[in-house]
Amino acid sequence: MINQLKYRYVNSKFGKQKSSSQFVWVILFLLVVWFLYGMIFNKKVSEPVVKTDLVKVDVERLSKKNIVSDVLIFGHTEASEKVNLKVRTAGIVESIVRKKGEYVKKGDVILNIRMEDRIEKLAAAQAAKDKAEIEFNTALSLLEQGLISKVEFVANEANYRSAKAALHQTSLDLGYTSLRAPFDGVINELNVEKGSYVSKESTVGVFLNLNPIKISAQLPEKYINRVKKGVVARVKLSNKMVVDGLLTYVASIADSSTRTFAVELEAQNKGEKIVEGLTAEINLPLDTVSAVKLNASSCLTFGDDGSVGVKTVDDENVVSFYPVEIVKEEENGLWVSGLPEQVNVIVAGGEFVKAGEKVKPSFVNEKEEVSTPLK
Repeated sequence: MINQLKYRYVNSKFGKQKSSSQFVWVILFLLVVWFLYGMIFNKKVSEPVVKTDLVKVDVERLSKKNIVSDVLIFGHTEASEKVNLKVRTAGIVESIVRKKGEYVKKGDVILNIRMEDRIEKLAAAQAAKDKAEIEFNTALSLLEQGLISKVEFVANEANYRSAKAALHQTSLDLGYTSLRAPFDGVINELNVEKGSYVSKESTVGVFLNLNPIKISAQLPEKYINRVKKGVVARVKLSNKMVVDGLLTYVASIADSSTRTFAVELEAQNKGEKIVEGLTAEINLPLDTVSAVKLNASSCLTFGDDGSVGVKTVDDENVVSFYPVEIVKEEENGLWVSGLPEQVNVIVAGGEFVKAGEKVKPSFVNEKEEVSTPLK
């Protein structure tokens, strides 16, 4: 380009009349003009376009309400009573009246032990007691007449009392030949057969009371001061059953390894449909709290510090972030604490805006976009 300008200038009438030094100055002038023009043009092109449109977000007006919060814990079902069935006298099993797995009433006979000579022993014990009683009464009469010494009387009295005790023990032993149910329940185990020999105090089975059914679980220590005995919890079992459980026990000492507190609930179990060992999902009621209900979990987001919260819009349409705590979960929403009494929560579009940014709110369930101050 410079060579072209030089050629045109030198061959022009004006150029032939001028010296070479003048030519150089002209070229420098043109270069400066060209350089300045490029700088100004490029600066104008690179200037960013300022965006003036506000981001639109969907907002819902919400207010606090007082609700009973709850905590979700997991446990398992247990028999409310469980005992080992023990025979209290030795002998051969004469008959098994009830089978393993059967439900029996308190006092029902489960098995019988052969009588052997127990009836004869009872009769002998009765006769010995009657004889000792006659001797005691005679000694008492003689003592009153001064015909025997006090020592002789005491000896007759001791013999009488011993005979009475022997009769009582023989009578009990006769009754122990029938093993009876200690309470209403189910024979969970019965590991003895007809004709087998059992020794005194040997265990022959396990007996359970499944109504009411007990539900055991562990409560985190941060909730221990927020729970009270007597509350009713909703319990979902692994067999798909849903029952109401009454909180009957809260431990006063935490487990040293898990730092949790043992809790127990009881639920009615008519027909013993709930068995021991089922997994239980427990919604345990706590204290009353003031919370806001979010109709969708998508309202939740993360703050710059990693905390869980929601984004809101104030009366100036400026976005704010509030950390929240979930206090209750329902099928149609979440209850959270940490928000003002009345608040405009961003329910859609919050992922595109930041705290401190001004937005254009569209209030759901309202025909027109509004931005009136919160009352």
